[in-house]
Amino acid sequence: MNTFIYVNKKTNINNKKFEVVETKGKGHPDNICDTLAEKISSNYSIYCKEHYGVILRHMIDKLSILGGGSKVKFGGGKMISPIRILINGRFTDSYKNEKIDYMDIVTNTIKDYFRQLFPLLDIEKYLLIIDNTHHNEGPGVIYNADNTTKNERMKFFQALDDEDALRHNNHNRCNDTSTTVSYYPMSKLEQTVLKIEQTLNSEEYKKINPWTGNDIKVMGIRKDKKIEITCCVPLISKYVIDLDDYKNKLSLIKNDINKIIKEFFKKNDITIYLNTRDNYNNNDLYMTLIGSAVESGDEGAVGRGNRSRGVIPFSRNFSMEAQCGKNPVYHTGKLFTAIGDILSQKIYDEFKLENIVYCTSKMGDSIQNPWNISVELNKTVSQETIKKIDKYVNQILKDHNQVTKDIINGKIKLNSY
Repeated sequence: MNTFIYVNKKTNINNKKFEVVETKGKGHPDNICDTLAEKISSNYSIYCKEHYGVILRHMIDKLSILGGGSKVKFGGGKMISPIRILINGRFTDSYKNEKIDYMDIVTNTIKDYFRQLFPLLDIEKYLLIIDNTHHNEGPGVIYNADNTTKNERMKFFQALDDEDALRHNNHNRCNDTSTTVSYYPMSKLEQTVLKIEQTLNSEEYKKINPWTGNDIKVMGIRKDKKIEITCCVPLISKYVIDLDDYKNKLSLIKNDINKIIKEFFKKNDITIYLNTRDNYNNNDLYMTLIGSAVESGDEGAVGRGNRSRGVIPFSRNFSMEAQCGKNPVYHTGKLFTAIGDILSQKIYDEFKLENIVYCTSKMGDSIQNPWNISVELNKTVSQETIKKIDKYVNQILKDHNQVTKDIINGKIKLNSY
């Protein structure tokens, strides 16, 4: 693999005149979908590896959520209709003669995560899991006049024997034409926005402030030296006595947000907006029963949330790949997101070069030799450095099976949670 390494002497991301960054918290419906898809894929992969020695074909990257219904009041409220999880995707459902109850894996994964995320929700009553899975092979299978074919994709989601099972690594070929984009380091604003969300959603913070919900969204804008942050932070109605109590609790949160921002921007002009849609005269408050708008109608889908660094970096080049829930063995939207992130951070850690890594595959490419990997550097470097970067690229492509292992074991995270 010959890496295209080039220089673009652009301004350091922290010195740009304008930057805008967003992050969606762990209780946001889009983030819930990303996390569930990733956990389901990992748990299914681990099950297959432990029982059959291979990761069988699957993809669950189209999972989505339809919000439930709730009635909220100060001091409490009630659910009135369930949250629905739509399991849209494909799984291999048998190995030789053994049936794989993949929906049991799916259901347990979802319920375990919802118990952790929403302890106030009666999941047996108000969580509905809808199985929309299938086992169709996708395009490419052409039949002869006698209705036969030699195309192995006919059995794409089957493992009838050992030979079938071995095919589930896709012969180490890329299954898609796609591009992923990775970068490092993260800017000060990206780190700020991410730390606000992760602090407010941390176990430590919830112990002190149990009234803070987890469907948090943070948007930050840097205009030269001016920092503006807007946050949507739900309060949990059980812990809010009245409107004055609501206002007081928001003031505490605002103070905590201000402290975090000053860790990164000590001398900047800071403006903080919080729950800007609130209308105190019309009883319109960001107050929820369980801590997320998913209880009251908000929908979510995989791929609409944060990129792999945990933020949505509007001022950068970034990939629109929905990496969560894709097959970790050969699906390039997932595998090359991880590979690009590793490469980008390694280049920065060793050479202190701000960089962007582009990985592009054609369907059918060898994973070890994809169509293109390009590395953009922000300053001129020696030929020795270029050779080292090229060596790193080839080494990680060669070690892609280890990247897969690290993904399913949680060592590599492709979303915030």
